[in-house]
Amino acid sequence: MKKALALILAAAMLLALAACGSEGGSGDALEISYWIPVGEDSTYYMSYEENPAVKYLETLDFNGRKIDLSFVVPISGSELDNFNTLLMTDEYTTIMDMSYSNTTPAELYLDDYIYDLTPYVEEYMPNYMQVLADNPHLEPYVYADVDGEKRILSLYAITQEILGNFKGFLYRRDWVAKYGENPETGEPFTYGYEDPDDPNTYYDDVVFPSGGTDPVYISDWEWMFGIFEEAMADLGITDGYCTSFYFKGYGEDGTLFNAFGGGGPMWYQQQDGTVAFGGDTEDMHAYLECLNNWYEQGWLDPAFAEHTTDMAYAVDTAKVHMGKVGLWTGRRSETGALLDLGDELTSGIMVYGARAPINDIYGGAEQQGKTPYTLYQYSQIRGSVCITNQVSEEDLPTVLSFLDYLYTPEGGALVCLGLTKEQYEVTQDESYQKYGLTEGAYHTEENEDGSIRYVRDEKLLDDNNLASAMAGKRMTIGYYAPGFVPALNDSYTPLARSAMAEWDYYTNTGYIEKSITDKFTPEESDTYSKVYANVDTYMSTNIPQFIKGQLDINGEDWDDYCTMLNKYSPDDVTAVYQRVFDAMAG
Repeated sequence: MKKALALILAAAMLLALAACGSEGGSGDALEISYWIPVGEDSTYYMSYEENPAVKYLETLDFNGRKIDLSFVVPISGSELDNFNTLLMTDEYTTIMDMSYSNTTPAELYLDDYIYDLTPYVEEYMPNYMQVLADNPHLEPYVYADVDGEKRILSLYAITQEILGNFKGFLYRRDWVAKYGENPETGEPFTYGYEDPDDPNTYYDDVVFPSGGTDPVYISDWEWMFGIFEEAMADLGITDGYCTSFYFKGYGEDGTLFNAFGGGGPMWYQQQDGTVAFGGDTEDMHAYLECLNNWYEQGWLDPAFAEHTTDMAYAVDTAKVHMGKVGLWTGRRSETGALLDLGDELTSGIMVYGARAPINDIYGGAEQQGKTPYTLYQYSQIRGSVCITNQVSEEDLPTVLSFLDYLYTPEGGALVCLGLTKEQYEVTQDESYQKYGLTEGAYHTEENEDGSIRYVRDEKLLDDNNLASAMAGKRMTIGYYAPGFVPALNDSYTPLARSAMAEWDYYTNTGYIEKSITDKFTPEESDTYSKVYANVDTYMSTNIPQFIKGQLDINGEDWDDYCTMLNKYSPDDVTAVYQRVFDAMAG
């Protein structure tokens, strides 16, 4: 009896394993693990395996097989350490998002971590190869050089149309309208709603000192700060502030620093095509003079350097959402009246986007009046993944077929937009039921010219976090086909689109994208890693001290800072970047 029971239990266990999926036979689901740097808020679901797009993908066949996706998501702030730890312990995943890798694909290939996909892509990824054929100008970015031969070591997320930015400067327009005065006449501004029930009908006659209806210069910002002080005093806000910034005191993408000459605080490409380093320049000196003045005036969050776990676009979010901050770096989901909670501090809130400002106060002629050109903006390349040897060569075609599906309009829409009604009906996803999306996250319509228009559910237009959670965006791979870009098909609220237009008012030519570091040789990558680590640590330690006045920007402290910074040889990395750009141009 015991033996019979044991056989029954063993058979049941085998059936359970088959149902869960394994790599054992052609009829089983292939287990594919995927490292992604960011998951979703547990408000929506506890793990990314519960993502609606992921669950739909697992209903499809790829190369004749089902797939079983699992995800490794690091704790916020530990992305780089987690990525490297997985490599060192040989516990890395099948698919690795490369956004936090400080090792180039060429190095990973030579060290036998990842596949050279060149022999496979023509057969198993025809959609990806067609996208590349349609965009030949991307070739220098998507191919790696291995011993003089072009290789496909990474797969890149590609968008046919440039996406509108998801983040940028935001400010309390309602405070400016209510507490400000016309700089020329001294008259109070008028403001209100054409339709009290529709926040998109907001209007005012705000004019900035520079003469327009939107802030353009640093002097416009400082004028706003004076108004914010008056607003906070009137509302009894004692723990608010005018603005805050990333804990390091600077953003590598040029955030605000680009006002003081156009460039970036670390490595960036100048307008003549040459690469430069901004950490010890007169631009940096003027930038620090500005922020030190703001700190002394009480305009800058005195605790900015303490928010070490906050993302650069979500600094002290709780206080922002309580209505206690005048200007911050935020997202589309905070525009217009979306932060209105009906309480004393947020009732009637109206949030507008602001472009990167131009310095007209600090430093010399080279730091004033210059158009910012080092900015974070989307490009046609949005990210990349590598396929590791954790999958056997026999099963590699299934992985590639799965990824290739994401380069079709249908698969790309699943990642970018979410499920259609028909796809929902396949999964009966609980999240779609909970948030009233049983008609699908989007539907398509045909335009007069025959092109396809993607129309999102209105609930997703007002909540970017919900929109992300209902699609497969965290996989950061695939193809954004024509018509996907929300700013081009009116898929966001008017005030969100207006903010996006301000954030993309200037064009980035200076910020160096991650894809460029993929082109480093192993020796260059080693140089970059060592120099970057030392420079970043030194700058992020000292820059906040200059801002807070603990180090003197106009004394020996500045000279000592520049001397020490250059001992870490930032020019070595400048030369590496220049070599890559010259090679790509040639």
